[in-house]
Amino acid sequence: MASGYTVSGLTSYVEVNKDVLIKNIVLGFVGGDTIPMLRKQLNVKTKERLNYLDVDPVLQDGSSCGFSPSGKTEFSERDIEVSQIKAQDQYCDKDLLGKFAEYLVKTAATKDGSDMPFEAEILDEVSRNIAKKMEKLVWQGSKTGGDLFDGFLTQALGADSAATITVTGSSATSISERIEAVIMGIPEDAAWLDSAMIFVSPANFRKLAFELIKSYKYNANMFGSEIEDKDIVYPGTNIKVHKTYGLTGSDKVFLSPVQNLVYGTDLMNDEERIRFWYDDNSELFKYSIHWVAGVKTLYPDAVVVGDFSA
Repeated sequence: MASGYTVSGLTSYVEVNKDVLIKNIVLGFVGGDTIPMLRKQLNVKTKERLNYLDVDPVLQDGSSCGFSPSGKTEFSERDIEVSQIKAQDQYCDKDLLGKFAEYLVKTAATKDGSDMPFEAEILDEVSRNIAKKMEKLVWQGSKTGGDLFDGFLTQALGADSAATITVTGSSATSISERIEAVIMGIPEDAAWLDSAMIFVSPANFRKLAFELIKSYKYNANMFGSEIEDKDIVYPGTNIKVHKTYGLTGSDKVFLSPVQNLVYGTDLMNDEERIRFWYDDNSELFKYSIHWVAGVKTLYPDAVVVGDFSA
């Protein structure tokens, strides 16, 4: 049984801040990184169709009169599925007896939900840490590995591998060389080039910053405003390299337009629920949070993955 610093019910705090807490958890507004950036598909209960348009006009000789319709306008569909997710835990305030916050422990008779010194801190930390775990799922989640849904990276290397552009190489190459190889993997005629973004782990982001600074004789000022806490505009391009906590532990380099990455959830009805209460029978404080989430790439052929594990 997990222990916590709860000393009373959380009814009032949850009711007042319910919408904020739900959005922080589901959309990663606190503790999230890329989820707030992603294209959202709302009102998804289990599965929803993503409809997208592919237009290819044909250029014709216009030196004579007449009308000759030619070209391709194709509507395509991909399904985005969401998984039912929940987080639940319980706390015993007696675990605080003899600890630094013993003075805050109330007797059972006073547990009426009106006094909760740590209610905001607990719920804020719960939502913050759920958002961090969701970031990892969004990128590296693997249903075959026991996760709740497949993330973008898993889909690109698995179900969408036939359409995804994969660049391979040696793990001995520097991170800047890997990124350059991924950029060069973009098709020359790609209409989405100007909106592409590269996603890398925090460790590789730090390596990249140091490599770039060293290659310019340690003069960080040469980058001007291009080096930021989470983004580096790669020199010679307009492509941002984004520090992505969801890729922690992965050496993969992922490139795609942000609007190509879809995050599905509900947020329209009652699929998202949060409760925090004191259970008289067990004399424990409990919380229960439910929501739905899943991801899908709209155009798999607009994704370039650098796999340098060889």
